[in-house]
Amino acid sequence: MVKYLTNKEKLQTRPIWEKIFLEDTEKLLDYYYSLKTLDNEILAKIIDNKIVSMLHLNPYKIVINNNVYNSYYVVAVATLEEYRKKGYMAELIKSSLNYCYNLSMPFIFLRPAKEEIYLPFGFRYIYNHNTLDFDITKFKTENIDKNDYKFLADFTTNYLKNKYNVFCLRDEHYMEILHQEVKSENGDILKVYDNENFIGYYVYWGTSEKIIREVFLKNICLDIKETKPLVMARIIDINNFFKNFSLREDNEDIVLYLKITDNIIEQNNGLYKLTISKNKSYIEKATNADKIFNIDISDLASLFFGYKDIKEFTEDEDIINKFYKIALLDRVFIDEEI
Repeated sequence: MVKYLTNKEKLQTRPIWEKIFLEDTEKLLDYYYSLKTLDNEILAKIIDNKIVSMLHLNPYKIVINNNVYNSYYVVAVATLEEYRKKGYMAELIKSSLNYCYNLSMPFIFLRPAKEEIYLPFGFRYIYNHNTLDFDITKFKTENIDKNDYKFLADFTTNYLKNKYNVFCLRDEHYMEILHQEVKSENGDILKVYDNENFIGYYVYWGTSEKIIREVFLKNICLDIKETKPLVMARIIDINNFFKNFSLREDNEDIVLYLKITDNIIEQNNGLYKLTISKNKSYIEKATNADKIFNIDISDLASLFFGYKDIKEFTEDEDIINKFYKIALLDRVFIDEEI
């Protein structure tokens, strides 16, 4: 049996987490199961009244070109060792994707332990994370308290809007939960000052060593120490996903005919007419077309998040030229941990 657990049942998954994710501390799990499970969904495979496999869907608000949508961050996908290689994880992932479709989510996301696990389910990388060279000794810092949550949320949202077109929305609740999260791993959030002027904040945690999680500083450029792929996404509801595009310049409307293949969410399959203008876009079912671009749902994510080039998928010059006129979702910032 596969089912979404009630809040009372969710704690029954903690022993699986403790057995599989050995790097996570007791304090972190105390935080997670007391706060994060209040509003998340946990899908479980149950055999003989025993939970043998689980998948957690943690809710986030995603901003896409100033439009706000509900999304899920997929975490803690795990199966007890003695029940592996029976298809239980695939069953949970497929079920969760269709569940998210019924909620009209444009996409959901995850941070894979192994990329190859999620490729068959339509997930593709959309975000590379930069580790910054941040020397905190150059600045004055100050610990935050609960009265800072709204101020820091507003500061971060404005900061992200100026640099990115896809990110998780910060609000007062987000900052409160983040503060509790990092404190569970001996971390904190510190406001940063330059000559007594507030310029931003940084977030750190770590039980054995101090790890900088986030740095948001205005008018300060930091060197990049390392860049690596971090977040994969899966397009869910193509109608909501394709409401978020426009043209790079003031061009005439463009039309692309996409024949989309989705081996999990049946409703996404078919021939579609995608229309994009200067300020808006939409997709609708089509019955025929002279020129059709055949594409899988996974490649659709790679393309429209700007992670791969259109020339990897077609040699048709007309399709290529039209595609290059589209303002893609190629400025992504998603660095949430859990």
